[in-house]
Amino acid sequence: MFRFPPASPSKKEDPQRGAAAVEFALILPLLLVLVMGVIDYGVFFGQNLSLQSAAREGARQGVTQGDVIAYTRQARGLLDDTKLQIKFTVDTSAGAPGTMVVCVRYPQSSLTGFFSFALNGASEAKYVMRMEGTAPLTSGQRNWTGGTCAA
Repeated sequence: MFRFPPASPSKKEDPQRGAAAVEFALILPLLLVLVMGVIDYGVFFGQNLSLQSAAREGARQGVTQGDVIAYTRQARGLLDDTKLQIKFTVDTSAGAPGTMVVCVRYPQSSLTGFFSFALNGASEAKYVMRMEGTAPLTSGQRNWTGGTCAA
């Protein structure tokens, strides 16, 4: 004859009842901070790469007699054009033809708002390239609000 196994203790008497909910409540804040940090710093590094690319492209066009500001704005990627600050100079202190210095600045902010204390300020990128000939323009800027831009 078949016998049923003895009944398990009542769920009210189970000492592990609710342990998973407590563990989840303890881990959730840490997990959310980690996810928000990955999002904010991922956006920060992506914008920084776009700044470096824009500065490089502006300098490359500047040394070959191109329009530095137009090409820098065109190479900005997903950055907001109204917030982008550009400044360029031709440094001839070491002799002709000199070097093209392009500086690009973009204000940083936290996408999630959780890391705004660390991401307030501006990212800057500077690219220096030797001139191939005499530059028609030796300096220029767009939306530049201060700071230095020198070789």
